[in-house]
Amino acid sequence: MLIDMHHHYIPDRYLELVRRDGERWQAVFYHDEARGKDSVVPGMTVPPPVDALARGIFWMEPGMHDVPTRLEEMTTLGIDMAALSISPLLYYYFAEPELGEEVCQLLNDEIHAVAQSEPERFAPMGTVPLQDVGRAIVEMERVVREYGFTAVEIGGSVEGRHYDEPEFEPFFRRAAELDLLIFIHPGINPMPERLQRYHTGNVIGFPVESGVCAAALIYGGILARYPNLKICFAHGGGIVPGLIGRWDHGWEVRAESQQRIDRPPSAYFQQLYFDNLVHSDAVLGALLSIAAPEQVVVGTDYPYDMGERQPGAVLERAEAAGRLTPAQREAVSYRTAARLLRIPV
Repeated sequence: MLIDMHHHYIPDRYLELVRRDGERWQAVFYHDEARGKDSVVPGMTVPPPVDALARGIFWMEPGMHDVPTRLEEMTTLGIDMAALSISPLLYYYFAEPELGEEVCQLLNDEIHAVAQSEPERFAPMGTVPLQDVGRAIVEMERVVREYGFTAVEIGGSVEGRHYDEPEFEPFFRRAAELDLLIFIHPGINPMPERLQRYHTGNVIGFPVESGVCAAALIYGGILARYPNLKICFAHGGGIVPGLIGRWDHGWEVRAESQQRIDRPPSAYFQQLYFDNLVHSDAVLGALLSIAAPEQVVVGTDYPYDMGERQPGAVLERAEAAGRLTPAQREAVSYRTAARLLRIPV
């Protein structure tokens, strides 16, 4: 059995609203005749310029919004169940709080409807308007109370603001009280002025964004104050696993690294979870040795081209190489995800 923790969705309902009135929803629906593909670009109200297209618009495959296509492809990929989360394009942190809240409500309602229609294939993962923490908490409580959501997805930062800022603490405190999983997927390239060529905004920028986020949560004391907080990072945690030794050394020798935590960062590392989307058997082996296998879950990044199209084979190779025991492979394949999402197996 495979449970995919990293599985994106854009509802048809949202796309239709943007087609009708992009200015109202602060987004543009764009169709490229040459490619025969569509894209939605929040934050714009006119079609993107040619130079933006050259840098790479995220084109939508049919499975991004068409549920029957998605189900067929899940079967082909060997994915039994997926935690359905929005594309990071739709975080809407740029918007005024009222619009951000309205979009989150729409997206969460649509995700709930899909999960209800296929309860054995999908677990819902919510989204919240973190540009206004009060509204984010209200929406988080709503999807828990009305729909029984057990997870929310957030970006690695909010319009340049990091999660060690006092304004975000109530959100993490409430998530811990609700026993929710927080899935963190980077939504921005933190160095846009330097990472523009060769798709490096994604292949370098996203892993760095995850590292900056994890550092804020650890060094900022969020994990120390809320030890039952459950956080899972996409893309194998980005740069985080490879830097944990350096973070510990910095904590030992620099007073500024000790301002908000009284133990080395690796002591809090055990509270984190990671998907296995690292595109390298050797790197996955390193992740499994740095984090316990029980901290790792399957992630495909479906349906993006940066995703994994053979998730089962990745785990087969890890077991064959002695990096996973049969029991540990079960944990990575589905048991840990089922526990985090509170799915009966």
